[in-house]
Amino acid sequence: MNTYKAQSRRQFIQHIGAAASAAVFSPKFAFGAESGTKTTISIHPMERANKYKLDKKTLDRIQAGHQAILDELKPSQAQLDHGLGLHYDSYVADVQGGIAANSPMGFRADRYLADMVRIRKELQAQKLSPAEQAERMKTAQWKWKTFESAFDPQWIETSRALWDITGVHMGLEDVAHPNENTLETALEHLARSNFVYDRRKDLIKVGGYDDIERGRREGKPCIVLALAGVGCFAEAADPLTRLDLFYALGVRMSQLTYIQKNALCCSWLQGDDTGLTPMGAKVVKRMNELGVMVDVAHCGHRSAMDVVAASSEPVLISHTACKSVYDDASNTEYLKRVLQQAYAQGVAKPACTGSRNAADELMRTVAAKDGLIAFYSIDCVIGPGPELFSTFFRHVEHAISVAGIDHVGIGTDRAYFPTWPPRSLDWTNWPYFTVGLVCRGIPDNDIRKIIGGNYLRYTRQILSKQPWGTLM
Repeated sequence: MNTYKAQSRRQFIQHIGAAASAAVFSPKFAFGAESGTKTTISIHPMERANKYKLDKKTLDRIQAGHQAILDELKPSQAQLDHGLGLHYDSYVADVQGGIAANSPMGFRADRYLADMVRIRKELQAQKLSPAEQAERMKTAQWKWKTFESAFDPQWIETSRALWDITGVHMGLEDVAHPNENTLETALEHLARSNFVYDRRKDLIKVGGYDDIERGRREGKPCIVLALAGVGCFAEAADPLTRLDLFYALGVRMSQLTYIQKNALCCSWLQGDDTGLTPMGAKVVKRMNELGVMVDVAHCGHRSAMDVVAASSEPVLISHTACKSVYDDASNTEYLKRVLQQAYAQGVAKPACTGSRNAADELMRTVAAKDGLIAFYSIDCVIGPGPELFSTFFRHVEHAISVAGIDHVGIGTDRAYFPTWPPRSLDWTNWPYFTVGLVCRGIPDNDIRKIIGGNYLRYTRQILSKQPWGTLM
């Protein structure tokens, strides 16, 4: 077995098989490829990276992540070449992840960083309390992000490179973060996202399945706008009208709760899950009518089961893991992290919680109605110990045995976070997730389903709908 201890990008590329880099493929979905033409592409991520003007720090960070998963997988040369070739010749979709246009947690270009240094100095000169300084700085970071994503050449170049390196053809933009549970804050975030995607002609905002088909033809990444924080409509006097509003503004996926018990249902955090409410059932019905993907990722078990029963369309779990493999309710550190986050302010620590990860019963029920279960790569909820592909794969393997190969996908619940230490499950390691599946002996056709084919089928059913009747 090779150890993949490359000392430079050139050595790294040579070490993983420069001979295969000249291979000619005819990928259906290669970015930049014209429809129907054969295109010579590299199957090696760092060679693809070299097509772009990326700063050394970004290149080194991406390569360090690649090194982490290669050190774990230790694939043979044949497994490596086959896995990378398969990845870039498949339709790849992250059900819950991507290059977020409106989050300052990801890559930040030089101009943006210079502005943040200036703003920090201005705040320090005002002699504010540390807490007030931090809050104002956080607000500035979010507000400055929109124009960077829409206009900054360095940021645009880097985001294009990240889509290309990962080979991801469809991702997600969360347009109502969990701490944005009011109509005003959610609309502000949604407006920022729409502003960016209206101007980024290299990306396609998904309004219907026809947009996904156009993305395949034109070789452009597609973005699904989704709601995580749903208080913006769930707690309104008229949730159905509010839901219509968000649909009209581009939302095509929505959770029904996050960690709060709301007017629709309960989250996993409530140990006394009381299930889907009558209003919640009406909201599910309306989502079915509109063609909005119903996501039960954060629902409690009873609530999620009720939603599947109430829905006339297949239901989605956009990011989860298998409770039978690892019950996160036993992880006190995870609960501590949850309650420390902004969206948990005012939420009392429960005497007992449910499980964030999905029970076998729920996965079987979702699959029985032709739904999809996608698996995240966040260390604290997939198992104790270091972040490893082997831990992630245990959940995928179990889900295949429980729900069937046609109902399993990947929703990483992450993006490119350059400040995180490089690990096996970095978002930029997507091509090596496919290599990992090859190393585990999963057949090619099944791998294609897991890494995007199943989600593509699911979106075709839900997003092909053309609603009729009243709106708002």
